[in-house]
Amino acid sequence: MNKIILIIILLTLQLMAISQNTIRGVIINKETSEAITGAAVYFPELEKGTYTDKDGKFEINNLPKGDFTIKISYIGFKTFIEKVLLKTNSSIELNVKLQTINYEANAAIITAAGYTSQHHYAIQIESVDAKGIANNGDLNIMDKMDKVPGVSMISRGPGISTPNIRGLSLSNVLVLSDGFRINNYQFSENHPYLVSNYGISKVEIIKGPASLLYGSDAVGGAINFIGEKSAPIGTLQADVNTDYFSNTNGYQTNVGVKAHGKNIFWGVRAGMQQHQDYKDGGGNIVKNSRFNDKNISLNTGINNKYGTFKFSYIYKTSKIGLVNGASKLLVKDNDYTNDYFYQHLDFHMLKSQNKIYLGKTKLAVNLSYQNNRRRLFEDDEYHVDMTLQTINYEVKASRSLNANSKNDDSKIIFGFQGAYTENKLGDAHEEIVPNYYQNDASLFALLQKDIGKKLHFQLGGRYDYRNINVPSYSNIEYSGLSSIDTNYNNVSYTLGSTYEINHSLFLRLNLASAFRTANIAELTQDGGHGVRYERGNPNLKSQKSNEIDLGLHYHISNFSMDIAGFYNIIDNYIFLSPSSDTTDSGQQIFKYGQTNSTLYGFEAGFTYVPVKTIELRANYSFTKGVQESGEYLPFIPQNKINANVKYKFINRKHIKNSFVELSGTYAFSKDDISPDEVNSNSYFVLNANASTEIVINKQKIRIGIYATNILDTKYMDHLSIIRDQGYYNMGRNIGLKLTIPIETKI
Repeated sequence: MNKIILIIILLTLQLMAISQNTIRGVIINKETSEAITGAAVYFPELEKGTYTDKDGKFEINNLPKGDFTIKISYIGFKTFIEKVLLKTNSSIELNVKLQTINYEANAAIITAAGYTSQHHYAIQIESVDAKGIANNGDLNIMDKMDKVPGVSMISRGPGISTPNIRGLSLSNVLVLSDGFRINNYQFSENHPYLVSNYGISKVEIIKGPASLLYGSDAVGGAINFIGEKSAPIGTLQADVNTDYFSNTNGYQTNVGVKAHGKNIFWGVRAGMQQHQDYKDGGGNIVKNSRFNDKNISLNTGINNKYGTFKFSYIYKTSKIGLVNGASKLLVKDNDYTNDYFYQHLDFHMLKSQNKIYLGKTKLAVNLSYQNNRRRLFEDDEYHVDMTLQTINYEVKASRSLNANSKNDDSKIIFGFQGAYTENKLGDAHEEIVPNYYQNDASLFALLQKDIGKKLHFQLGGRYDYRNINVPSYSNIEYSGLSSIDTNYNNVSYTLGSTYEINHSLFLRLNLASAFRTANIAELTQDGGHGVRYERGNPNLKSQKSNEIDLGLHYHISNFSMDIAGFYNIIDNYIFLSPSSDTTDSGQQIFKYGQTNSTLYGFEAGFTYVPVKTIELRANYSFTKGVQESGEYLPFIPQNKINANVKYKFINRKHIKNSFVELSGTYAFSKDDISPDEVNSNSYFVLNANASTEIVINKQKIRIGIYATNILDTKYMDHLSIIRDQGYYNMGRNIGLKLTIPIETKI
């Protein structure tokens, strides 16, 4: 209630606000001294920006007091990132000469610690921007991440994918929406994350333990889906997007509108997609792999001299067919409609993101509510019906330690986070997990210190408390327990640095820990789940991880290279494995157990631009997971090479930003497998895509065509869940994409 009153007061005060701080300037081409028209000038922390006019000029008014990062970008030029100090009633002149480049070597990232440069951050973060997401023929946004080194997807067909980062998955990886944890019954590879393919500005993948700022359970890392930027000040933007996929005879349509007045901004986006059963390599139809979904998102906010206050709502509903032996017999057609054995999922998420600027200190007050209903339909009725409700809250302060220096980004971040989770069972007769309640609370602090211009250092600690309460349950009669009420505590840390040996060569070193408790299924489950009979263990201990990461980055004008290695020691690693016990009907029982384990590996990649129009990229990922006994861990991906070559055409009067791209993935054979897995053969998949932008009377139309698995290769990826039913991964898919952007002044 107090928070609501505070926001109302601040919104009232803004109506009387007089412009206090202004920044203006001119953006020119460093080589030619010509003005750059249409360069984006943006304050990410403020969600406020504009474009340069025909003379390269820009102006942004009514900015708050404090130090903020400004980002100036234009296609073909090196992104300009600098800290700007805004004092009361200040007017800053910022004239920038942008340098032409062939590619961006130092990505800007949005972390839980703020907006910064990748070279200044000790934790390894990979970024995929909106263009990388759009220029891809995958049906599911999760699958678009699997070309990132160290990232793979556990797949149950194109409608269900869950991320695997450096060999860890499910409850060991956090999936976030604008920094808010998505609570999604993460205990099963059958449960997809309900994230829309559109309305995303970028996706950031944090590799390695990331519990310090993102929360417990980020043992393997986190994937943060960052929503699209607000429209430039005084602008209304809209876009219409439609895709066609030949393999599933699938369609995807999405429409978005957003605007930004003097201080108030808003946006709305809605879309849908539908797919028939997919065809595997060789053309066989995989029965009941069809899926359908609809989504809508709304946001509105205000930014002024006091802060930025944003409210968002996301809704997505999906029906996703389950591929199993029964559906193979029952499904006779190849239609869009889900009739047998499907998940019916409804997801609501409300987010309140508030930043208050107090000079050198920035205060973030964030709150979210989620409602995730999961139903399983079979035999003409819902067999499973459960709803997971989650409230997440966070108060976080960031204080600059040297606001007067543009080159010193030293700061301290501290705060607390918490969550309340409640699972409620519906009227369906099957109970996958019982009713339960979970409370989380944590305190954290992180120091980021620049020592001179070359050394960037960070040190942080976190304390977590969790209570899991199961009032009563009957599923685990063998345990002798009728309820669970258990408290967990843990302290985690991070200690790391980046060192600039010279302008082209950087070293990154980080030591970090993370922990997670056993999830509710691992503690209580006793029954059939998918094709397995699974039995939990209420005596499981917390899983703890300690990892060392070492990375090297090198770049010159037309070449960059990254190498990163990791060694992760996990105490009490929780895993599911087959046992010698069987049910009364003779079905083998899989049990949750624990053992000390080790994961290690490395990723290496390069980008080479021999001429301005040609770009070559390649990366290699190697991961191995071993139990203390010497047996291998499950769900460890195949080692892979991803490579692509891209040709960019010279812009013409009516044809701009055109390219063609050829890419391929080679997966090595895998025989270092866990006892319940089978060997996987090597395979090679070839893909291609092309895109162009047609300009007619200043109206842009973007057209793309893509082809995945051009050779129609018959292959089974090691992380495919349906491979044991004899199904191959998706075969050849030809896709068409049309985007019409619209922009006008308001």
